[in-house]
Amino acid sequence: MKYVVLIGDLKSSRKIAERAKVQEKLKRTLKYVNEYCADSIAAKFRIVSGDSFQGMLSSPESIFDVYYALFEKIGHPFYLGIGIGGISTNLSEDIAEIDGEAFHMASEALAGAKKEIRWIELRSNWKDNDLIACLMNFAADMMWGWTKRQKEVIGHFVLCGRDGKGVKPLSAALGVSERSIYKTLNAGNYRLWKYGKDALEKALSQKRFKD
Repeated sequence: MKYVVLIGDLKSSRKIAERAKVQEKLKRTLKYVNEYCADSIAAKFRIVSGDSFQGMLSSPESIFDVYYALFEKIGHPFYLGIGIGGISTNLSEDIAEIDGEAFHMASEALAGAKKEIRWIELRSNWKDNDLIACLMNFAADMMWGWTKRQKEVIGHFVLCGRDGKGVKPLSAALGVSERSIYKTLNAGNYRLWKYGKDALEKALSQKRFKD
């Protein structure tokens, strides 16, 4: 049986002015991810040392959902290493008690992400490993380039999941015109980002550890 291990590390964490507050926010974020993606989690996400965290999924399908939730809630840039492979121990609720190939691959991926200065690095035996990793990084790079308002507006559309359906109530909630909402979406390249996101999620949903 294969699993997806994700290991993350906050960027330049030692330089963070209010490090204790950021770590508390990270704890709350991981709690949210454990609840939001509960159906896909094989071992809950938790802080493992300082500003590093890890968790394990039972399927590749939720990888980008987890990444987006981390992006939205942590609010601080982070590297993410993803390893897909087997484990050599029994499953446990405590991820610190699990080890094996997937963990080693995720650790290597995290080191690779830092070395190559990429948001995400993926290690798997998939033939299209590099293509999927590249698509992840393009999507992530667009996300980290959003302004606070773009992130807020696009986050609404990610939540409602339907283009255009939430423009009117969102414009009322924010006290801006519908035209302003569309301008914000266009400035954040929302449609192109969503196109990439949908393509990525489709590719991941077809994996199911078959290759």
